[in-house]
Amino acid sequence: MIKNIDVFIYYINKEMLSAFPEPNYLVTQEEINQNKTRYSIVEKDRIIHESFLFNKLFLLRLIKKRGPTIGDCKTIQEFRGKSIYPFVINHIAKDQILNHNKNEVFIIVNTNNHSSIIGIEKAGFKLHIKIKAKRFFIFHYNVIKTFYF
Repeated sequence: MIKNIDVFIYYINKEMLSAFPEPNYLVTQEEINQNKTRYSIVEKDRIIHESFLFNKLFLLRLIKKRGPTIGDCKTIQEFRGKSIYPFVINHIAKDQILNHNKNEVFIIVNTNNHSSIIGIEKAGFKLHIKIKAKRFFIFHYNVIKTFYF
């Protein structure tokens, strides 16, 4: 099965970290497997937000990068617009950079996901590259890269 890829890859590093207002939510962390960790906020026995951290993604090879990458983020409808998403991804980035000695953290978002892009930029991430490609299993082809500096 061929999949079309049209994404932005953002990054954040230690120099870019800044204080971010902390809402009154507790972020919990659960290791799913060696490559995947779930960060979530639970309120009244329901998950109101979850984001995943991947230790390795094949897509980053296209830009000759390695590092933890945030993705598959969801906030339930009634909690959107309360800065939960930028708070959580900023929290993940700080944890990885300050407590796990990672040089940078990446986040991947579809180019048409405007509300997520606003949250990513609010959290302090900077746009690095746009990748448009086709993927067949783990193989990428017809790759077009547009760098942003």
